[in-house]
Amino acid sequence: ARPLPLRTPARVRVRAGALARVSAMVLALGICCEILATMVGTIGKQLVSYSTRAESKQAAKAFKVSGLIVTTLIGPVLDMAAYTFAPQGVIAPLNGLDIVWNTCSAPFTLGERLTRRHVIGSGLVFIGAASTSIFGPHHSTQESLEWLREVFLSWRFLAYFITFGSLLVVSLVTLSTRPKGTGDKVRGIALGCTAGGIAGNMFFISAGLGLVRSSASTGNWSAWSNWLPYPVLLCGILVAVSNIPFMTKGLQEYDALFMVTLFEGCHIVVACVSGAWVLGEMGSMAPGRVVLYWLCILLIVAGLLVIQTAPSARKNSDRWPSDPADEAVEKEEEEGAARTARDLPVPTAAQGSISRQSTGHANVIVWASWSGIGSASFAGPDGDVVDSDEAWTSSEEEPGASDDDDDDADAKSIEAEESPRAEGSRRG
Repeated sequence: ARPLPLRTPARVRVRAGALARVSAMVLALGICCEILATMVGTIGKQLVSYSTRAESKQAAKAFKVSGLIVTTLIGPVLDMAAYTFAPQGVIAPLNGLDIVWNTCSAPFTLGERLTRRHVIGSGLVFIGAASTSIFGPHHSTQESLEWLREVFLSWRFLAYFITFGSLLVVSLVTLSTRPKGTGDKVRGIALGCTAGGIAGNMFFISAGLGLVRSSASTGNWSAWSNWLPYPVLLCGILVAVSNIPFMTKGLQEYDALFMVTLFEGCHIVVACVSGAWVLGEMGSMAPGRVVLYWLCILLIVAGLLVIQTAPSARKNSDRWPSDPADEAVEKEEEEGAARTARDLPVPTAAQGSISRQSTGHANVIVWASWSGIGSASFAGPDGDVVDSDEAWTSSEEEPGASDDDDDDADAKSIEAEESPRAEGSRRG
C-alpha cells in the first residue's frame, strides 16, 4: 500500500504562519492607536494650558472645556484600544511620544521657548520609546478567569498595591501643605508625579479588556459570571479618569513642557514596572532582551531628566537656542533694578502727591521726576521707550493711577491745617 502524503505538518506550518501574521497586525494596530492617542493627548493638554493665557474669560473657559473633553473622552478610548491589542510593556513607553509632540509644537502654540536641552531630551525619549517596541514583549497572553485570579489574588499584587498606595498618600499630603499658584516646584513635582503615577496603572485596563478580547475570540463568556472581572474594569476606568484633575491643575499652574514631561515620565515608569511585576509580561523573554528593554527605559528617563533641567519655558523669546550668557546678563540687570528700587526713599504725601508704581523701573522714574534730578527714560511693559516727564504727567492725569487711600487722607489733613493759616494771613 502506498504511504499517505505528509500534509499535516505543512498545514500546521501554514496555520502557524497565518497566526503569526495576524498577531503582528494586531500588535501594529495597537501601536498605531497609541501613537494617535499621544497626538490627541498633546492637543488636549495644550488646550488646557492655553486657557490660562486667553484674554477673555469666555475664551479661557472654551479652551479649558475643549481640552478636558479631548483628554477625558477621546484620549482614553484610544488608550484602551491600544492596551487591548498590544502588551502593556510595548504600549507604555510609547507615551513618551507625547513629550516629543509637545516639545515640537509648544513654541508655536503656547509661545514657550525651546532650548537645546529640550531638543536633546526629546530625541533621547523618541529613540528609547521606538527601541522598546523592538525589544519589548511581543507575545499576548491568553486571558482567562484563572489567569485573572493568578494576577489579582496574589501576593505580588498586594505588595504593589501597598507600595503604590503609600507613595500616593505621601504625594497627596505634600500637595495639601504646599502653596498654590506661586510656582512652587515641590508642588509641581507632586502634581506631575501624582497624575502620572495614577495614569501608569494601566494593567487594570490591559487585563480587563484582554479578557473581553479573549472571550470574543473564543465565544466563551463564562468568565463573566464571576465577580472578579467587574472590579478590574471599574478600577481601569477610575485610573483613566482620576488622573485628569491633577493634570489639569498642573497645566494651569506650570509650564506645559515641565508638567507634560514629568507626567509622561512617571506614567512610563509606573506602567513598565507594573506590567513586569503585576502582569509578569517578561517571564518568557530571554535575559538579554530583558536587559536591552530596561536600558531603553533608562534612556527615556535620561531624556526626561535632560528636559527637566532646562530653564523655564514660559518666556516669549526670539532666541533659539537660548544663550546662557544673555540669560545671566538679564538676570543681573533685573536684580540690580530690584535693589535700586528697594534702596530709594519713598516721598510722603506732604512733599507731593505721586503715583506709586509696581515695578522697580517705574519707581525710579517717579522719584527722578519728583526730585527734579533730570529727565530719564525706561522701557515700558510693551517695549516702548517712555520719558520720565511723560510718565510723570500720565501718572497724574490718568484716572486709574490715583494715590493710595492713606496718601489721600494725609493730603486732606494737611490742607485742612493750612486753610486757617491762609485765612489769617489774608485778614492781616
